[in-house]
Amino acid sequence: MAIFFVQHGVAVPEEVDPNRPLSADGRREVEAIAAHLRKVGVSVNKVCHSGKTRAKETAQILSGQIGDGNLHEVPGMNPNDPVVAFAAGLKEDNTMFVGHLPHMGKLVSYLVAGNEAAGVVKFVNGGVVCVEKDPAGYHVEWYLKPSLCKL
Repeated sequence: MAIFFVQHGVAVPEEVDPNRPLSADGRREVEAIAAHLRKVGVSVNKVCHSGKTRAKETAQILSGQIGDGNLHEVPGMNPNDPVVAFAAGLKEDNTMFVGHLPHMGKLVSYLVAGNEAAGVVKFVNGGVVCVEKDPAGYHVEWYLKPSLCKL
């Protein structure tokens, strides 16, 4: 089973809205990603997010297209939260996690390379990384960026 890691979509600047909801472009990009994932048959059992507005809105769009519509706020997914303890609790159960940089990048690097500073994936807003585990360990199965989806 896979685990999916997503950097939230593009948000409005803090000066515009301190809650930093998705911008119109960010929403469009995430909707395009979600539609593409649905079209190619990706579905997830659960969509989790950090609780920050931009991550929650991204998770809502994705869960509505490829999940069951339910959202799960989980601790330990804020930008600078430690990744080792979070990684220890992961299961390969077809769950999607919507969070922030640098946390998402460090987490994927830790899982794949055993080093959170390895820079395994260069996340972009709205990007989705699929990670799977085999007997040798975790590996990146694929990475989908909004620029690859028809907007």
